[in-house]
Amino acid sequence: MHEILLALTATAYLLAVVLLYVSVRRARPALRRLSITLTSIAVLMHLLAQGQIWIVGPETEVSILNVFSLCALAAIALLLGSLLFRKPLYEAGLVALPIACAAVLAEWLVPVPVTVIETHSPAVSVHVFSSILAFGILSVAGVYALFAALIDHFLRRHHLNRLIRTLPALEVLEGLLFQLITAGFAVLSVSLATGLIFVNDLFAQHLAHKTILSIMAWLVFGALLWGRYFRGWRGRLAVRLALAGIALLLLSYFGSKLVLEVLLGESWQI
Repeated sequence: MHEILLALTATAYLLAVVLLYVSVRRARPALRRLSITLTSIAVLMHLLAQGQIWIVGPETEVSILNVFSLCALAAIALLLGSLLFRKPLYEAGLVALPIACAAVLAEWLVPVPVTVIETHSPAVSVHVFSSILAFGILSVAGVYALFAALIDHFLRRHHLNRLIRTLPALEVLEGLLFQLITAGFAVLSVSLATGLIFVNDLFAQHLAHKTILSIMAWLVFGALLWGRYFRGWRGRLAVRLALAGIALLLLSYFGSKLVLEVLLGESWQI
C-alpha cells in the first residue's frame, strides 16, 4: 500500500507541474485550478504515505530519503496554504513540484540505510518535527529567493516574458520571502534548542557536523533578519544570504547524513 501511494503521489505531482507550466505559458486559469486540485490530492496521498512511516508503531525508521520526502511535503503544503490568504505564491510550484516528485520517486525506488528512533520520547519527537517543519518553511523561502533572483535578472535586462509577468512583483516577493524566513528561523530555533536535550556527546553520536552546520545556518538567517529590520537589507544581498542559509541546511542534514550512511556505513545516534 505504501508503494502504491508513493507511485500515485509522484504521478499527481508530475501532472500538476505540467498543467501549471501550460497554464502560465498560455494564460489558462482553468488549467491552474486543475493543477491546484491535483496538487491537493497529491498532498493528501503523500500525507497518508508519510503517516505510515512516522505515526504507525512505537518506533520510526528514518532514512535520508523519507525525511527528504517529508520536507518536500511540508514545502508543497505551505504553497497550498498560501492560497487561503490569497497570496499569488502557487507559481513557485514550477520549482517545488518537480523537487517533490523526485523526492517521492527516490523514496519509492531507492533502497537506503535507516535509523530507528523511539518516538515515545517527547524531546526527540519535537526535535524531529520542528527540524522538518523548519526545513520545509526555509525550503519554500529558498524557492522564492530563486524566483526573486530570476525576476531581478530579467528586470535588469528589460526582458519580461510571460512567466516573469505572472509572478508577483519583486517587492511583494521579497516581503513574502522575509515572512517565511522569520517563521522558519523561529522553528529552527526550537529545533536547535530541543536537539540539545538529547545530545550527550556530539562526536560519539555522529552529530558534530550536523549541529555545527545547523548553527551556522541559524546565524546566517539571524544576521539576515537583523540586517533586514535594522539596516534595510534587500535585493541581491538578501537573496544571496537566504540561499547561503539554505545551502548550509542542506549540508547540515542531507550532506552529513549522506556521508555517514552511504559512504561510511554509520548513522546518527539519537
